[in-house]
Amino acid sequence: MSRIDRLICQALPRAFLLAFVAGGRLVELRVARRDRPSLTEGIFLGRLERVMPELGAAFVDIGTGQSGFLRAEDRAGIDGWPPAGAPVLVQVRSEGDSEGKGPRLSMDVAVTGRYLVYHPLGTGVGFSRRIEGEAERERLADHVRHLLDGGVVLRTAAAGASGDLLGADAVRVLERWEEVRRQAFDAPPPAHLTARLPGEGDPIKRALRDHGASLEEVILDDRGRALALQGELDRRQDKIRVRWHSGPMPIFDIDDVAGQIDTALAPRIVLSSGVEVLFEPGATLIAIDVDSAGAGGRQGRAPRRPVDINLEAAPAIAQQLRLRNLSGAVVIDFVTMRSSYDRDKVQAALAEALADDPVPTQLFGFTRLGHFELTRARRGATLAADFEALQQGTGE
Repeated sequence: MSRIDRLICQALPRAFLLAFVAGGRLVELRVARRDRPSLTEGIFLGRLERVMPELGAAFVDIGTGQSGFLRAEDRAGIDGWPPAGAPVLVQVRSEGDSEGKGPRLSMDVAVTGRYLVYHPLGTGVGFSRRIEGEAERERLADHVRHLLDGGVVLRTAAAGASGDLLGADAVRVLERWEEVRRQAFDAPPPAHLTARLPGEGDPIKRALRDHGASLEEVILDDRGRALALQGELDRRQDKIRVRWHSGPMPIFDIDDVAGQIDTALAPRIVLSSGVEVLFEPGATLIAIDVDSAGAGGRQGRAPRRPVDINLEAAPAIAQQLRLRNLSGAVVIDFVTMRSSYDRDKVQAALAEALADDPVPTQLFGFTRLGHFELTRARRGATLAADFEALQQGTGE
């Protein structure tokens, strides 16, 4: 499992770049725009515009210029559709795209903490798929089932957490939910409720919420933010170190983050053995090709077997899918393997490498032509698109 232990944050005039690092390897890079904050997970008091029975969905005005799309199965707390013009409390699950599609909404509001996710309209206790063992699940359920009215999902970080930590996290998510409810009573729709909460739009605080259980250090190049963050963590008796980077070396030279970003923006990567992996992203399909030309046997050594080449490429592909934030249908052209046993080994290695990816990914396996198929859910723009949008018209 990739344990993210360091967060490196570079402050730019128009954005924050947040690099999540595990043992020196860049796992994820978030581009948090100052001029266009992310709407994902934002809670809105919207106004129902119209119902589309033939689609089993409705359009909701949330005040962002694009109507949100609410499917019937994403309703919660009601059986039918309210009348047009009625206020509805919704949460953005995924943002709209450049093709004019609005954000996807859900009425099953989720308030995320460091160890648990609270669903006020839900029921029961659920678990991250990576929390294994009935004894541990039962221990966690015993700690949380009476803390909150509604549904609770234990995040991966909750494994091994004490009752005190879980209780404190439950108090924080409940306080946030109660503040959202107060805002909903006061604000006329459409209104972005979470934007009215102190600190909710801070990308660094969101990163701490998502990865604070494993983070050991946060490095920032903004002295004021570093001091404020250290003070807040001290008040919460959090053991995460905060460091202000003020030296002549660019902050993204730490762990060679800059070099790893360059690799993630390149169409081709070269592994240590000489194996090359080519990424060809399209509008609806991503093609990935594993090229063994540079990985032949060295002098005095036998040529490498196809399965060994593919086993080396599999974790690199999983890493790049997450880092580049590629989504949709993915077809991988591995080096041809004749043995079904070898194909199963490669599929298992790929599945294991993708297990850390928080974005849902579904593996379909090898086709009759020997290509491997999978899908990865869409969660925002690709890394390349984020950088292109950020750099247009700027010198960044």
